[in-house]
Amino acid sequence: MQAAEFHFCPQCGRPLDKSMIGDQLRKNCLYCSFVHWGEFSLGVGGILWQENKVLLVERAADPGKGLWTIPGGYVEQGEQIYEAVKREIREETGLFSEPQALIAVWDWPGNKHMIYVVFLMCHLGGILQADPAEVSNLGFFTIEECHGINITDLSLKLVRTSYANRTGLNRTSEIEVIGNLTTLYQIDGKAWPETS
Repeated sequence: MQAAEFHFCPQCGRPLDKSMIGDQLRKNCLYCSFVHWGEFSLGVGGILWQENKVLLVERAADPGKGLWTIPGGYVEQGEQIYEAVKREIREETGLFSEPQALIAVWDWPGNKHMIYVVFLMCHLGGILQADPAEVSNLGFFTIEECHGINITDLSLKLVRTSYANRTGLNRTSEIEVIGNLTTLYQIDGKAWPETS
């Protein structure tokens, strides 16, 4: 995804200049001290298993129109990632779910730096129903059935990995962290893996 280039300061509207800041040439404003640190995007995905079948959606629009993926989308400004994945699954599929564990983080640096965080989800209820603006079809599939549909490589890899190993980093409140919006994920209730 190509990011739009800034030419004017988003704070004061004056033309941006370029200066060496933090060992990199960065666009900045000489009038109000704005620095453009880069373009970033944060997305989430959820893997929801039910009776050895995984929930998948077929994308109704680009990017990825016609491809099957795990449900997910972008995190809103000020939204915690575990709330975002619950919202995205509910919006796309009609199902209510809760994150059980953090199972993958994908990092795509580039013109727009994208981070994709994937959770193993627990089904809580709801009626399976596609949001026609985002999803053209949906359903639960076995791993074997996943090979017979037009599923993205990333989603297939995540499905296989989550089926083989249904553990991950779990959300905890046992360790004090700074700020009431801060969340810590750890392995099996321990802050660090034990060493032998």
